[in-house]
Amino acid sequence: MFKITTNSAEETENFGKMIATLLRGGDIISFGGDLGVGKTCMIRGIAHGLGVKSNVTSSSFVLMRVLQGRLPVYHFDLYRLSSEDELYDIGYDEFLFSNGVSLIEWSDRLGSLIGDSYLQIDIEYDFDDSREDGGVYRRIITLTPHGERFQKFLEELKK
Repeated sequence: MFKITTNSAEETENFGKMIATLLRGGDIISFGGDLGVGKTCMIRGIAHGLGVKSNVTSSSFVLMRVLQGRLPVYHFDLYRLSSEDELYDIGYDEFLFSNGVSLIEWSDRLGSLIGDSYLQIDIEYDFDDSREDGGVYRRIITLTPHGERFQKFLEELKK
């Protein structure tokens, strides 16, 4: 496990860009955290770090968007998922286990369908009131590796 704190949306995006430098085809990153905590902000950074030129927005009303960068990026947002059947209807496995990078918001709704090798990123808000300017909300980002690929990934990221 690895934790980092960011103090702004820009820092969160920049951390996402750093993560992108280590990604390769077939990688899966799952995101957890409350509504509005910064999951899409992090995903925007990762996507832009992978060379995606288009705007990356919350896709809460669409289960998946395909973005083009140096690798295909599959941005899943499962917030409104009502059943696993919806995943099968869009052929999720053809994307999730392909040569692209899958970024999954609300991944807990996938259950065991996510497989054994992925990076879990959980984001939470924390208020820092120790500052002279009255305080700032910061994001505490926790990365938890699942599988050997992401154990090595985290070791590389820490460098």
